[in-house]
Amino acid sequence: MTTTLHRRDALLLLGAAILFTGCATRSAPPRRLFGLTGTPPLPEDRKPGQDNRAWVLSPQVALPELLDRDELLVAEGSAGLRPLPEARWAEPLREALPRVLGEDLWRLRQPYPVTVGKQHAPDGESLRLIVQVDEWLARSDGAGLQLKLRARWHWLPLQAPAGTTLPAPGAAELSLPCSAQADALADAYRRSVTLLAARIVASS
Repeated sequence: MTTTLHRRDALLLLGAAILFTGCATRSAPPRRLFGLTGTPPLPEDRKPGQDNRAWVLSPQVALPELLDRDELLVAEGSAGLRPLPEARWAEPLREALPRVLGEDLWRLRQPYPVTVGKQHAPDGESLRLIVQVDEWLARSDGAGLQLKLRARWHWLPLQAPAGTTLPAPGAAELSLPCSAQADALADAYRRSVTLLAARIVASS
């Protein structure tokens, strides 16, 4: 009899746990994933740049440590950060940015080659492009959000004669308005990459 009671109690506890878990699962809002996706139009005022050598973008684009997380963050006050509820990056920005930036550089520089990480064309001169992002964060301006991107870049000779002339180092500070919605913020992040690519090409 005692064994039967113990089994019955165990089954009741298990049933309650399953019921509780099911309720918790149903009440939790779904998580939405966002990425640096799509192909924004190139800026109408873009400049082609003068360098026609192959570029190899370094896959290690330096980012502020606060962006090394999956939440979409919004700055609040002088030092606060607020994650957007249930909005997450589908892949780390540290991995997505070099790939997407490389794609935009290639669109802007055609027919001159741009690759990420490795040089696919062994013949001819080539330069390595190093990019560092100092700020990439949205902040409220009262009516909505402003996504601010500050970045620096420079080139190194990868396959070039000794003493080769390099494009001058550059820097950009971009600001894009967007609404305080996760999809609008993710879209602004993607468009800011295209604008950064255009600045880099124009500076060459």
